Amino acid sequence: MPISQKKDISAKSSLISAFLVHLFVEIPYFIFPVLVLVVGEDLNLGEFMWIGLGSIGTIGALAAGLPAPLVGWFSDRSRRGMMMCLSLILSALGAFIIGLSDSSLVITIFSFGLIGLGVGLYHPPGLSWVASAFKDEENGGYSSYINRILGVHGVGGTIGSAVGPISVFFLLNIMNWRQIYLLWSFPLFLLSLLFWVFVARFESPREKENNIHVKNESTNFRIKLKSNISPTMLIIFVFMVLMSLTWGMVSFVLAPFLSEVKGFDISHAALFIGVSHLFGASGQLLGGVMADKYTEKVALLFASALQGVVILGIYILNPPAVLFALYMILFIVNAIFWPTTNSFLAKNTTQIGSAFGGFMLTVNVVRAAGPTIDGFLITLNPSNYLLIFVFAVIFSIAAFLTLTMVKGKSDFSS
Repeated sequence: MPISQKKDISAKSSLISAFLVHLFVEIPYFIFPVLVLVVGEDLNLGEFMWIGLGSIGTIGALAAGLPAPLVGWFSDRSRRGMMMCLSLILSALGAFIIGLSDSSLVITIFSFGLIGLGVGLYHPPGLSWVASAFKDEENGGYSSYINRILGVHGVGGTIGSAVGPISVFFLLNIMNWRQIYLLWSFPLFLLSLLFWVFVARFESPREKENNIHVKNESTNFRIKLKSNISPTMLIIFVFMVLMSLTWGMVSFVLAPFLSEVKGFDISHAALFIGVSHLFGASGQLLGGVMADKYTEKVALLFASALQGVVILGIYILNPPAVLFALYMILFIVNAIFWPTTNSFLAKNTTQIGSAFGGFMLTVNVVRAAGPTIDGFLITLNPSNYLLIFVFAVIFSIAAFLTLTMVKGKSDFSS
């Protein structure tokens, strides 16, 4: 029977609270991509606008990814609830500074870095918080529904990534983009307080015996990691890099592409993206169900193959209804990626915080290259949207072919 390692917090409460924290911490991070053109005009960067905008996106992704291994290490040894509270505070602080600052590129980059750091600080402890809540202390195994449980947790983040853009649609005509960030900072500050008062403060400190176990296991973990690198771990790593680079390049231009190429105004493009994110939440559950029923490999093969087809369709086709359907499918496919890879990590190590940290480092650092690459390509030639989409299709095909190298219907478990 699954029980929580947080002795005074039930597994159900752990999942619900993490769902809400995950939802809110993602909101400020996903507002920027739909406001790219508005921010560029406000910062008055001239001919280098896209390079500056790419820098903002890259710094945010790096801030979310680079600290991840250290954050994961601490989440195996410290109170995860406290770290989740801090993630909300950092995201809120970044949004608050943006709201009160003037049109400065440096301050905007710094503030978005704080927002990215908040997102990065959440994922290793948040995922560990949920996974450990559904671990059976008697046999050390996870619930047979761990993929679906992680999928439910992922739905929270996906809804958060939808709420931010949808709020832009409703607010952009009555306030400027900085005021939108300022407005969102207050519920984040409030939730951090409520989460601490009603949930996180009841978390038991990491057991002394558990700390000793983790320290003694580190050498064995490195040995196991080396043995897993070839071939399956290496294949999964390459697959993650290719999928992350694809999404890093495409996600940064999805909203401006709608405005500059397909003729949408900025607020309607934001609504388009937000609703697509919202439907994408079903991909978290779909990925969990597919991985539980057909293995992680099958789920990821399906996602990578469909992703390439959909990206190509988005560039070629123009009817709004068709574009809307393709955007929804793209976000659903992207969401499938998360519960399946998270399940793989949880199954292959007991140091789940460090494992999730390494995963988030890889994903976010690779994704961070996307906005910078986009910025340079569009600065050199505004018609280079085509080149961005071509690269994305090629990377999707390469990811699919890479994963086919795993023999059999492997669920990637050691």
